[in-house]
Amino acid sequence: MNRSEIEQAVLREMHSLPLDKVEATLNFVLSLKNKPVKKRPLGLLKGKVEFAIDENFKMTDEEFLQS
Repeated sequence: MNRSEIEQAVLREMHSLPLDKVEATLNFVLSLKNKPVKKRPLGLLKGKVEFAIDENFKMTDEEFLQS
């Protein structure tokens, strides 16, 4: 779905809701504008965990799927 299709779908659904639910929905949408986006840090284990794969490591797809 693109933005326009989503907006139209939301409006169609809003028309079937009672007024108190429409108001609650509006309040929720407005609260989304004020909430900072929580970004998930990448490399959460960086510096805590290490691993190494040997240069001549080989594994077939079948071996991988059976492990």
